[in-house]
Amino acid sequence: MEPAAEKRGPRLGLALGGGGVRGLAHLGVLAVLEEAGLPVHAIAGSSMGAIVGAAYALNPPGSLASLRQQVSELGAMLASRLRFVEEALPAFLQPVRQFIQAERFLLDNLSGWGVFPESLVVEPLQKLTLHKALEEGRLSLAVVAVDLISGERVIFRHGPAVPALQASAAVPGFFPPVAQGERLLADGAIVDVVPVDVVRDMGVEVVVAVDVDQETLRGTVRNGLDAFLRAFEICSRHHKRLRLALADLVLRPQFEKPLHMFDFAHTEACIRAGEEAARRALPTLRALLGT
Repeated sequence: MEPAAEKRGPRLGLALGGGGVRGLAHLGVLAVLEEAGLPVHAIAGSSMGAIVGAAYALNPPGSLASLRQQVSELGAMLASRLRFVEEALPAFLQPVRQFIQAERFLLDNLSGWGVFPESLVVEPLQKLTLHKALEEGRLSLAVVAVDLISGERVIFRHGPAVPALQASAAVPGFFPPVAQGERLLADGAIVDVVPVDVVRDMGVEVVVAVDVDQETLRGTVRNGLDAFLRAFEICSRHHKRLRLALADLVLRPQFEKPLHMFDFAHTEACIRAGEEAARRALPTLRALLGT
């Protein structure tokens, strides 16, 4: 007689959504899952979800505290580049500050690809991913981007992690797209803000989507830059709902206030929001996994 096959429970996959600073909530979700002893077998991410997922998969176990610090430092560096005028301006000068922000945004994009140069994020991403390839992770990993030429979704499963993450997080107007042959790759959230079907195809039985959008909170729209970001969010939201319907469980971290994607002054609050959302969902997740 052949030996009985080893029994195993359902494998868990995470779809980590984009959302700028709000995507740091994924670190909190991962921390709670580790604490609860619920192993993750696959991660698919877009934009900040891709960065957090890749950093988690490519670093050794027990690295979350270090990753938390590194990602916070990266956020602080990006935020400092967006402070075109001092935050402490008196109230009557705020319209001037907003005008300068919008003008700088326009000039950066007319003369180049955006506010942030490519070189700004390469070194931090190399540090976060230990210069590894995507297939070297301790769990299955997929990174989602979009080809601006064809409009097609591009899924990275192999090859150097840094170019894939640069492409996945290349928010138009802020980061330059990544040229790859005849393709021009940009932010994966444009076509798939929470890539549920991608992680479903990676051989897992239970898919948990982490949606860091703020559908119930509406930020003020004060200028063209705000309008651009808001339009991007609305477009992604309507497409995202179709993807989320394919998940077994959707986590929605609750943030204290409306946050723009580059509002990196609230990194710790975003991570805590992820922790709280994961803890609330633990009973449901344990039931899905049969643990």
